[in-house]
Amino acid sequence: MNQQETGSIMTIALMAAFADGAKDDSERAAVKQLAETLDPEGTLNLAALYREVLLAPPDLAAVAGALQSAGTRQLAYEMAVGVCDADGVQNAGEREFLARLATALGLPAAQ
Repeated sequence: MNQQETGSIMTIALMAAFADGAKDDSERAAVKQLAETLDPEGTLNLAALYREVLLAPPDLAAVAGALQSAGTRQLAYEMAVGVCDADGVQNAGEREFLARLATALGLPAAQ
């Protein structure tokens, strides 16, 4: 996985964290853990990604389009589900986001 794909997955994870409109420490922790796993060298500027997603939310289809392989698309989806589930509840906003994400990634919506 290259740096651009890692950035796209992290952007999607942040979008998932904000999909419910709430600020939750467990979702922040899930995003942080994901960043540490995908980018152990710390080359991604996570603060800049937060700023981008909060102040100028990117187009979900464009971010998803940067993921070239089926594996990275599936990974992005699963990581987004994990972030949405981190607080123990998936609300309507998160379910809607995950459905749009599945479509943008070309995955079956039933996942």
